[in-house]
Amino acid sequence: MQWQSTGSFVPAAYGASNTITVRDGLIFVDLSSFRSTVNVGNFTVWLFKAGVKPSKTIGLGCVANVNGTTYGKQATWNTDGSVTLIGGVGSSDIVQCFSKIIPVPDGVEFV
Repeated sequence: MQWQSTGSFVPAAYGASNTITVRDGLIFVDLSSFRSTVNVGNFTVWLFKAGVKPSKTIGLGCVANVNGTTYGKQATWNTDGSVTLIGGVGSSDIVQCFSKIIPVPDGVEFV
């Protein structure tokens, strides 16, 4: 994955690998934390760079929390390989992503 914009979404210095890997019927999600400098609604924060893409949009569930608040952020992995953060972020929000593993949904293939 690559950042949609490192000016709008400033990667954390301790960032993760920004990858989604599919292996043995499982999806391994490892998105990097960032600080937002913009106010946006549902937004594609990560763009496809290399690897596989799902044949259907996949709900990744809760992939992050926002520092200082009591709510998490969900995301979708889109058929173009990008990842959309659901619910948006505000200017100066620090989004703390965490790794997760989910099963491949029925009927999804990878190209």
